[in-house]
Amino acid sequence: LSVWRNGTLQSTTPIAVGSDENPTPVGSFFITDKIDTANDAGAYGPYALGLSAHSETLTEFAGGDGQIGIHGTNDPSSIGQPVSHGCVRLPNDVIAQLATELPLGTPVVIS
Repeated sequence: LSVWRNGTLQSTTPIAVGSDENPTPVGSFFITDKIDTANDAGAYGPYALGLSAHSETLTEFAGGDGQIGIHGTNDPSSIGQPVSHGCVRLPNDVIAQLATELPLGTPVVIS
């Protein structure tokens, strides 16, 4: 993941992406939601950023509509692997920082 601001690269970090069965969709999206999970040790880490992206293989997930997000993880060893249900997983310290810095509507390009 690369974070750009006004054409300048601000930071980069390794991520985990969707599995072959449930790939992360590619395209241009934006942040629609910010969720403080109130559980740093949970599956989504401390924060989740909902995107305007939706899974191409799942019509629902965990009671939701198959929305893709960027979130932390309780399994840091998964970072760098294609293991998610389509979401983008980040180290928890990175998602915590992004959740405070990025406003709703922030463009997100997944390629």
